[in-house]
Amino acid sequence: MKLERCAIYIRVSTAEQMMHGKSLEAQREYLEAYSREHNMVVAGVYADEGKTARKELKKRKAIHALLEDVKAGKIDVILFWRLDRWFRNLSDFYKVQDILDEYHVRWISTSEPGINMETRDGRLQLNVVLSIGQNEVDTTSERIKFVNEASIRQGKLIFGDANMGYGYKSGTVDGVKCMIKDPEREEAVNAFYQYFFKHQSKTGALKYIQENYDPDFSYSSMRTLLSSEFYKGTYRGAPYCPAYLSTEDWDRLQKISDKNIKVNRSNRVYLFSGLIYCPNCNNLLSGCGCSSIINRKTGAKRTYCYYRCNKAYMDNHCNYRHRLSQNLVESYLLEHLEDEYQRYHVRSGQIREKQKKEKKIKTPEKLRSELERLNLLFQKGRVEWEYYNKEYSRIEYELKEALAIQPEIERDVSYVNEIIQSDFRSMYAKLSLENRRAFWRSIVSDIHVAKDSTVKEVNFL
Repeated sequence: MKLERCAIYIRVSTAEQMMHGKSLEAQREYLEAYSREHNMVVAGVYADEGKTARKELKKRKAIHALLEDVKAGKIDVILFWRLDRWFRNLSDFYKVQDILDEYHVRWISTSEPGINMETRDGRLQLNVVLSIGQNEVDTTSERIKFVNEASIRQGKLIFGDANMGYGYKSGTVDGVKCMIKDPEREEAVNAFYQYFFKHQSKTGALKYIQENYDPDFSYSSMRTLLSSEFYKGTYRGAPYCPAYLSTEDWDRLQKISDKNIKVNRSNRVYLFSGLIYCPNCNNLLSGCGCSSIINRKTGAKRTYCYYRCNKAYMDNHCNYRHRLSQNLVESYLLEHLEDEYQRYHVRSGQIREKQKKEKKIKTPEKLRSELERLNLLFQKGRVEWEYYNKEYSRIEYELKEALAIQPEIERDVSYVNEIIQSDFRSMYAKLSLENRRAFWRSIVSDIHVAKDSTVKEVNFL
């Protein structure tokens, strides 16, 4: 009988290894013995350790290595112990099966001879087993999800220290293991946010913490500080851990973090990167520039900075091809800052009034009055129990919702007015380019230009 080249595929998840001892070595020994008994030569052993059969196909590296050898013509048959070692969901199974069919490679579930692709009953049993396996995994996944969600609502820790952000560690509060602030790093985290809000520079904040607080502070840690919701005290939207930032400061952090501050090798400083929007496509304008020699003897150069829409210049998806001069924008703001602030103040008031008219949310006081009135009607026998019970539940729910809504805090931008009333132009003239950039980004949230490239609207932080 002709020898067949077999591939041995073995898999065990971490949980199975711990609970049932289904080790990779035991599977391998069993399948190697099977291959010898059935006149097969082992062409390769492919092992996925710590992987579940429902893991995304792209994350199961051994499967991909096996398929590469299938395509290279090195394998005639694949051996695995049980079907659940191979796959536990239909969709990924048939994705791989299509490749095996194309290269005429079969598989054998050694402990389940009735399951195969060659007979009608074998295929039926295959689909039944896969369907049951998929359902079991989905059920387990849902159960774990519900348990985790309940733990999150209670503030219980559901992961290890490695998955917590910089500035947090595990601790015990009132007998419950949860996330707490790390006292050894708390000062560094607060210093990072203070620096970043003031200078709005990621590189600058990184170097500042490394030089003054923690030499091992990494870019990865900084990225976590800028993106993980832990730092506003929540996880998956639910209160979970002590916060470093208020919700308002967190939202502001995201806006600042998303904006690109551009300083290139030519030392061109773009004062308004991430602030100016295209009048056509509303895309953020990007900085560009050039330099020209103004004194051939000394080699002195003058730098010119502009802003352009890359959707127009690179993608041809916009027709705004004007290059907006940074000097013109800067001059306009210095001259018209007070006028723009007054227009913004009027605009903000109009928006607030419009929002108040659109919102028809009842106040807690009004809802309490409705409950009292409903109680009175029921006591006087004017309404039946069913109606009373239904309406009371509805109003009580609305009252809880109303109490949960945080009152809108009108943004205080009076500091901008204080700057305007001061001699800020003299102060501004003495600033370095980097500090000028920090100045504008500390008071201006966005700038909108008209199609003729004049400033149309300025909004403040």
